Amino acid sequence: MTFIIKNMFADAILEILKGYSSEQWLGVECMNFVKTIRERRSIRKFNSIPVDQELVIELLYAARQLYPSTEEVAFRSVYAGTADSKERLAVSMLEPLVKNRLVKWLPEKVRDFVRKRVTDIPGHLIIIASTDADRRKSDMNYAAVCGIMQNFQLLAWQRRLGTLWDTEPMMQSKELFELLKLQPNERLVGIFHLGYFDKAPRARARTQAEKKWTMISSRGGAI
Repeated sequence: MTFIIKNMFADAILEILKGYSSEQWLGVECMNFVKTIRERRSIRKFNSIPVDQELVIELLYAARQLYPSTEEVAFRSVYAGTADSKERLAVSMLEPLVKNRLVKWLPEKVRDFVRKRVTDIPGHLIIIASTDADRRKSDMNYAAVCGIMQNFQLLAWQRRLGTLWDTEPMMQSKELFELLKLQPNERLVGIFHLGYFDKAPRARARTQAEKKWTMISSRGGAI
């Protein structure tokens, strides 16, 4: 399934949501963003409960609506949720490893493990952003798409749906791009691995903000 989300859909979305109160609409209005951001975890171990494709679409629409921009954000998404589509995704991701001389020694059972890992995850949401000849426009659109993806993760967490934002180098392959029908004016942003989970992992230590903080000297010296 492939679809593009643009601002033109706003009226249609609102029409669909007319019958819902703010609390019913994904709990967005009553969402405690600080609590959600602190509690959200990347999930690497999913259970076997299937993920409803309609829920994924619902979350995507809501994530776009929450993004504070009146500009068009050009991207499309591809969803792999059936056994066949997940198998094709796994094969396209593994193909570069199979062809690479440096990793031909990789045991077959290891490759099978990677393939099974992909096919066992309930759903995969691939996000593809449009690019532009104007570098600034392209970067701004990419940043907006990443912001929408972050919204998606937070909204999914509110529904107890786990996500893992994957940007592994093995995804930058000709085989995967062909499967996704990636165009010259598009770039792969990442793949969300989706599924429900039985137990959230413990929080890991975070880098303190002070360690990322620098100031420009008032005397014109170096930072």
